[in-house]
Amino acid sequence: MKHLLLSLAIAAALPVHAQEQEMARIAAQPAVKQALAYIEKNEATTTANTLAINAIPAPTFAEGARARDYAERLKTLGLQDVHIDGAGNVLGTYRGSGKGPVVVLAAHLDTVYPAGTDLTVHEKDGRYYSPGIADNGRSLAAMLTIVAALREARVRTEGDVLVVANVGEEGLGDLKGVKYLFSQRKDIKAFVGLEPALGTDGDPVTYIGTGSRRFKVTIHGPGGHSYEGFGLPSAVHALGRAIARIDEIRVPAQPKVTFNVGVVQGGQSVNSISAEASMLIDIRSADAPLLAKVEQQIKDAIQQAVADTNQRWSSNAITAEVALIGDRPAGQMAKDATIVRTALAAATVQGRPALLDSAHSTDANLPMSLGIPAVTMSGGGSSGGYHSEKLEWWSARNAHTAPQNVMLTILGLAGVQDVAAPLAK
Repeated sequence: MKHLLLSLAIAAALPVHAQEQEMARIAAQPAVKQALAYIEKNEATTTANTLAINAIPAPTFAEGARARDYAERLKTLGLQDVHIDGAGNVLGTYRGSGKGPVVVLAAHLDTVYPAGTDLTVHEKDGRYYSPGIADNGRSLAAMLTIVAALREARVRTEGDVLVVANVGEEGLGDLKGVKYLFSQRKDIKAFVGLEPALGTDGDPVTYIGTGSRRFKVTIHGPGGHSYEGFGLPSAVHALGRAIARIDEIRVPAQPKVTFNVGVVQGGQSVNSISAEASMLIDIRSADAPLLAKVEQQIKDAIQQAVADTNQRWSSNAITAEVALIGDRPAGQMAKDATIVRTALAAATVQGRPALLDSAHSTDANLPMSLGIPAVTMSGGGSSGGYHSEKLEWWSARNAHTAPQNVMLTILGLAGVQDVAAPLAK
């Protein structure tokens, strides 16, 4: 009891070295050591689960089959209150003493690949090639192993660990799953999401969330026959002008901001003047004011393209409709935030480099924007070719280290009974 009271006092305001000492004490606790060893010893099982989970199609908005399978896996592991919520997220709780915070451990279910994509795994030179295997099949499997390790070693946490396999992280999913989660749960004090390491060596911690705004732009025109109606303005022509103007927008290298016209559709036939054409635009930055500035520049470019097309054809028939279809808020944790220091210390106390990653757009964006401590960590292994049906790959090289780091981070945040008070507040 004296040890726990001392731990409570230390956790109130831990300097960096003291926090590392606290994390080292957690890592040295016999049950935690057993759990860490379990993760390394059972990497073959984690890899097998990666392949099995990834074999179940889970396009954004169609994650149901994978969600049901994952729910059964969580039940088998003995989590409490396993259920699928109103958004389609799978939730289960690793119950603590009831005297600590609720800490979320999450990985998204969905992939960018449409229904019907061939998910066959091809192994070559120590790499597994398959759409979605890195993003995010591996992270889902790692989460299962972390839960199994805690259970097998009987690690007793102070806070509850809420395990979440969420929907709608990719593309037009627009963080549907975590938006729903945080609309329903007001008791969450910290969030750790799992993603591939995005090509970075080691197991970095992402503490900056790249915001994004996504739009569908639809150009409307009168339409007509390409010969008989020549002289009427074309929606496709106007869209082309808009894309050309957008392409000329200059943005700074730092702070980084990007834009992309990712999908273009329109027209009826080769001999028809187009009555409608559309495009999907993605704009990203971790700098919210800069994101808003470039968004306005793009909207201005679209309106100028409409005006130019109407002037070219002496018409006023071309119009543009701009609809917001995605809004991922930007967010950022301070480098010295408790959750960031905890995640870095989890690596340091195991003799590994403490790495901070560059900005990325992940589920952690949402809690960051709400002021809830959040980071994204690696699901383990090395990987590349993300979002490429033919090129996405994952390798089991040193794959156990990241789940070990994640588990220690979760334990630091949630606290361990009679060992360390929760760092999440």
